[in-house]
Formats: sequence, structure tokens, C-alpha cells
Amino acid sequence: MIEVAYTAYEFLNRFTAAERAALRIASETDATVADFQELAVAANEIINTDPVTIAGMDYLVAQGHLTETRKLEILGG
Repeated sequence: MIEVAYTAYEFLNRFTAAERAALRIASETDATVADFQELAVAANEIINTDPVTIAGMDYLVAQGHLTETRKLEILGG
């Protein structure tokens, strides 16, 4: 994967509106989802190959919020 840096807006905009809404709902009961969202919003940049980014995205896949295919599409590069 080619390393790409996104602004928080660019990164979050790679999710569909439905995916963002589902994650907002999930964040109400899942502290890990909430933490990942908060970190993404607060970041100056989100690097698609960063271990924290990968771990957060892997968690979303493990919890069924995203498929592996969507994870890779969102991360790009």
C-alpha cells in the first residue's frame, strides 16, 4: 500500500454517509469505536499506513462495521 496522508475531513469523507452514521451509533456503546472517531477528528493528518489507523480500521472490520474490502477502499493508496 502506498502511504497517503489525509486531513481528518478527507479521511472521514472516504466513508459513506451511512457508514459514518452507523459508526456514530456504534460509538454510543463501544468505547473503542468512539476513541477511534475522536482520534480521527482530532488528527492533523491521518496516514493510511499508520499502526493506529490500521488497528482502528481492523477493529471496525472485526466488529462488522466494515468489510475488509471497504477498509482497503477507505484506506486507499
